[in-house]
This record gives sequence, C-alpha cells and structure tokens, in this order.
Amino acid sequence: MNLFTLDLFEATVLLLWIAGVIFVGWGYFLHRSANRLIMLLVSLCIPGFGICYAAVQAVQKLTLKKNLG
Repeated sequence: MNLFTLDLFEATVLLLWIAGVIFVGWGYFLHRSANRLIMLLVSLCIPGFGICYAAVQAVQKLTLKKNLG
C-alpha cells in the first residue's frame, strides 16, 4: 500500500474542504471586507466551515425566493 494514497472518506473530506475554500474565497474576491477575510482564514483552518457556509447561503437563497414568490 502506498503511503500517499487516500481512501474514499479522506478524498471526500479533502474535496469538500477545497470546494468550501473556493466558495468563501470567491465571495471574498467579489466583496472584499474584513468579515469575509476572517471567514476565508477560518475556512482554511477548519475543513467543514466553508462547505457549511455554502450550504447556509444556498438555504437562505431558496427560502428568500419562496418568500418573495
């Protein structure tokens, strides 16, 4: 077994971490503020933060559309 191979769980966590960092990083790039910079730094340190933030944003957008429409 190779030392650098990832099992399915590790690969999934890594991909979700990267997706969350990209989501938060893109938000910081579009709307530069101290709050977004802090969220970006936190998402780099905590693997689940970025993807949870993205999920919360998606739910908020869906509920806003339902309330308006």
